[in-house]
Amino acid sequence: MTMLTLLLSATLAASPAPLTPELLRERYAGLRSLEADVLQVKAGRFWALPFQSRIRFRYTSGRVVWETLAPVHSVAIIQGDQLTVTGADGKAREMGGLSADPRMTALLRFLRTLMAVDLIGLERYFVLAYGPREVVARPRPTSDLKLFEAIRLHFDDDAELTGLDLETATERTRLTFEHTVRDPPPPAPRR
Repeated sequence: MTMLTLLLSATLAASPAPLTPELLRERYAGLRSLEADVLQVKAGRFWALPFQSRIRFRYTSGRVVWETLAPVHSVAIIQGDQLTVTGADGKAREMGGLSADPRMTALLRFLRTLMAVDLIGLERYFVLAYGPREVVARPRPTSDLKLFEAIRLHFDDDAELTGLDLETATERTRLTFEHTVRDPPPPAPRR
């Protein structure tokens, strides 16, 4: 009986507590900047093989920089409702026409909200379901972002964002965050 009690206690202790909106708000309150190396893997119905990219990501409340390092260098900058893309040729292209599209404006606003782990902002577009180490977001019927079927935010035991899965009808993109640096640093780990 003692052995069974010990095994049960160890199993329960190893299971992470479900994430809660309060916990995530506390962990990301006051976030001024976040930088990370990102491994992006895209797979889809029409892809022969998954496609991998190496990314350098930088977030501040007013600007998001998505720098693809490999296989082909490019930089996408979201600032306000503007999107600028600089290709491998080094030429910047203002995506002004796209920025006027309400769907693009909603997508840019959503990306900034997602990267800040702004739960109140995410709830404008999605219904959120909280589980151990994961939050699953599914679009609301009135959402401008129905191109996504689901977005899965993955967290470690300390509620730090470790990755995202972006799922559409034909494609899945997994973003894995590595070497993340935050300002301010995250609160002390919970135990």
